Amino acid sequence: MRKGRAAGALVLAALLTNATGASVVPPEAPAVTYTAWTWNISGHKMNHGRTDSGLIEEAVGSIRRAENAVDFVSFNEICYSQYRAVRAQLASWNPDNPSFARFQEAIPAGSKGADGRRICGGESFGKALFSRHRLGDAEYRTFAQESGLYYRSDDGVRRPLMNGLLCAPLVDRPTMRFCSVHIGPISTRKKPYGHHQLVELDGILDGFADAGLTYMIAGDFNANPDYDRLNRLYAPEVPEPSGSRGRAPNYDEDRELDDTDSSCPGYGEETSAEPQAGLPCGLSRPKIDMIFVRGDRLASPDYSADAKAIPSCTEIDEAGALKPGNSEPCSDHRVLIGRATLLVDP
Repeated sequence: MRKGRAAGALVLAALLTNATGASVVPPEAPAVTYTAWTWNISGHKMNHGRTDSGLIEEAVGSIRRAENAVDFVSFNEICYSQYRAVRAQLASWNPDNPSFARFQEAIPAGSKGADGRRICGGESFGKALFSRHRLGDAEYRTFAQESGLYYRSDDGVRRPLMNGLLCAPLVDRPTMRFCSVHIGPISTRKKPYGHHQLVELDGILDGFADAGLTYMIAGDFNANPDYDRLNRLYAPEVPEPSGSRGRAPNYDEDRELDDTDSSCPGYGEETSAEPQAGLPCGLSRPKIDMIFVRGDRLASPDYSADAKAIPSCTEIDEAGALKPGNSEPCSDHRVLIGRATLLVDP
């Protein structure tokens, strides 16, 4: 039995009994289809915090494209200047929704990276959520485990970069949560930062499930689907990715929306940079950007995801200046768009 499940059952039994002791049948959870869009835009490392290289237009164009039918948006590695620009261009996305954007700072304004360069051109750095549906109050949970990465704050002090989970409920469906996460990239035997962050994340998601919440979580997990540290998220029925012989079995209850991809079952399309043609699935480029939902909240097995080609932006030199006439990839990650029909309790 999963942790907390027995206690959750007792609470549920209490909720389904009225004052006379008679059982109360809960209203049926409606099936609602949602589409999530996620992109690590490398807002500082590759884009220097700029908003005039074409990056913002490419992102917003993809979000607003009618055929993508996007409901939720997750940005990783976004500078606050870029967040403001996206927010301004999405203001008319749903004119009836005044509460559609959330930003969470991971590195404060005025900080510098290991190379001595001002991060995001002096702006803060973090993650962001956007939603076509009105958002309630956001909640940010910082992982106790550090990432293994550091920056120098404006006062010159070397500080650890802390990763975390940014979530917000929907106003019209308070039991529905959309979340953006960024797991640290360092996870070795001696420095298992990413592994421990995934353990924390697993506990948070189990808590959501035990509380009767439905969630969609998107972001950069910095781990391939065939890595053992992700078996704590994937459900046992997810097929083992090809080439993963000897891997510990999956044992949780989540489905990643690209895990049924016919070209690479259990793995999906690569998301970090453009895949190299002719290589076996899972080997052409890593897949580290993902969208997870709880398996028992799926109203239909007909879910899917698709990784999009990286668009081109105006090249930015090492000093952060535009080089008009030259182009380069906007990011070293691809956009991932996933769709699923979920049961959402009233």
